[in-house]
Amino acid sequence: MTRKIIAAASLSLWLLGACTRGTAEFAATREFPGRIWERTLVPSFDYTAVSDGAKDFYVYLENTNEYPYSNIYLIVRTDKNGKLFADTLEYEMTDGRGRWLGTKVRNAYENLLVFKWNVPVRKGDSLHFEIEQATRRNDRTEGDERLPGVQRIGIVVKPHEEKQDE
Repeated sequence: MTRKIIAAASLSLWLLGACTRGTAEFAATREFPGRIWERTLVPSFDYTAVSDGAKDFYVYLENTNEYPYSNIYLIVRTDKNGKLFADTLEYEMTDGRGRWLGTKVRNAYENLLVFKWNVPVRKGDSLHFEIEQATRRNDRTEGDERLPGVQRIGIVVKPHEEKQDE
C-alpha cells in the first residue's frame, strides 16, 4: 500500500511540472486495473482554486499499444460552484500514418488534451470533474464496455498562458 501511495505522489509531482509549458496548479490521475477502462468506471476529481485568474483545463491520458482505436471520445462533466457543464470531446490518438501521438514514457504514450481554455476562476472556487469514456466502433450505436490499453486518466489545471508567436 505504501508503494502505491509513493508512486501516486511521485506521478502527481511529475505531472505538476511536465507535459507542456507552464506549471500545473493541480494534477490528479486514476489508474485502471489491467490497463482496461471499464465503462462503469467514471473517475472523478475535485479541485479548489488556489488563486484568482484564468485557467486552462486538460485531460491527462496515458495509453499503450493495446489501445484499439486511432481516436477517443470522452464526456467530461464539470460542476463549478453548483453550475453543471458537460463537454463531449474527441481526441486523435494517432497521426496520419497510425503512429501514436504524445510522449512515449516506458511502454505508454502520455497526452495532455485541452478541454477548457482561458476560464475565469476565483480563489476558493470549487470544481468537481467526472470523465466518462464514450468510444464505440463505427458499426455500433452503444459505447464499448471496455477500452483496453488505457492505463491512466486525470485532470491537470494550469494558469492560462497566451500562446507566444514563435
